[in-house]
Parts: sequence; structure tokens; C-alpha cells
Amino acid sequence: MKRLMVKLGLTVMALGTLGGVVAPSVSASAAKKPTINNTDLKRYYKNAKSKTAFYFKTYKSGGKTGTMLIFGDFGSTPNVKYGVPTSTKLSKNRQTLTTKYKLIQFKTADKNKTTTSLTKKTYTFKLTKKSSSKFTAKIAGTKANRRLATTGKTYTYTKTKKSPAAAYGKKYVKPALYKQYMKAFESLDATNQKKYANQYANQGVKNMTSNFNYKTK
Repeated sequence: MKRLMVKLGLTVMALGTLGGVVAPSVSASAAKKPTINNTDLKRYYKNAKSKTAFYFKTYKSGGKTGTMLIFGDFGSTPNVKYGVPTSTKLSKNRQTLTTKYKLIQFKTADKNKTTTSLTKKTYTFKLTKKSSSKFTAKIAGTKANRRLATTGKTYTYTKTKKSPAAAYGKKYVKPALYKQYMKAFESLDATNQKKYANQYANQGVKNMTSNFNYKTK
């Protein structure tokens, strides 16, 4: 991860501390409304209806703390997107965090060499706190291009300490992949068709879970 960050020339951001902004004092009436705090940024967000989940991944590089935005789409076209926040802004009422980010692109020229770069386009999404465990965010795009955005459909996400990747992979990814592989192996006899479809589907779930639960080296 450290080499990846250096290669991309990324700006290190301490998002885990809301950009270093000290929380201002609030009135009694304002305090009644839920506000985003540092702990919120260290949690996972999941939504079963959209079959998506995301979180801010903190890492250390060169003695400094940085952040990645990891978005998992566990729907019909399973994939994980890695984003790099370029700026974050907390609303005056501290209920909405606006994040601008660029996606990391991976290109493999051959089996032994993979290059990375950032998209030229900057995307934006807003995370709004509705209660202690409920937040809203929008998803735009279709199939493999779904991503967090400021347009599209609004979903209510549940905040959780535990990564939802394994559970979502088993519940949503495996059935989708199994169906695809059953079709891909339809030329085999029934026994081997099911055997290989199950084997490849399980591997897909494993890869999806591992990619979402990204671990720095």
C-alpha cells in the first residue's frame, strides 16, 4: 500500500479526525440532532436493498496517516472500487460529510506487471447522519459502474463495527456467480457442472471478501 500511495503521488489526509477540525460547541437544541463524529468514520456502512457497503480505510505511509474510500458492490456484477479522497467538508450542522474522491484504476499489461493511476474525473458523495446508526447516501450508475455519488437513488445505510463482506458475499455474490458458472459449464455432465460452478462461485466470494477487507502490507 505504501508503494502504491507513493506511486500515485497521493495527498495524505487524516480523515479519521475529520480533517483535524475541532468540534465546536453546540446549543442544546442543535445537540438533539445526530451529528457526525470521528467514530463514525471508523465504521462500515451496509445496505441490503442496494447490496452495497463502504467504509473509510485508514493507513500509515511515511509516518503520516492517510485514507482510502472502499466501496463494495455485492449485486449482480460483484466488484470493489478503491477511491482516494481529495477533499472532505463537514456541514455547519455537522450532519453531512461531503467527500470528493478519485477512483484508483488498475491496469495489467501482463501477468507480472500491474500499473495504477487515478481517474481524471473527481466524484462526490454525501454521507448524512439520521440517527446513531442510520445514514443516507446516494448510488449512481448501473451494473459494474455503480458508485457513491450526489445523484441517483438514496439508500439508508446501517453503521456497523464488523465488516459485512463475508455475509454479503455468501448471501448475494455466491448465488449470482453460481448461476453464471452453471451456464458457463453447461456442456459438462450435471455432477461436474454443479461441482465446478460451486467451486468457482466460492472462490469468487473469497476474492470479493478479501478485496473489500483490504489489508495494507
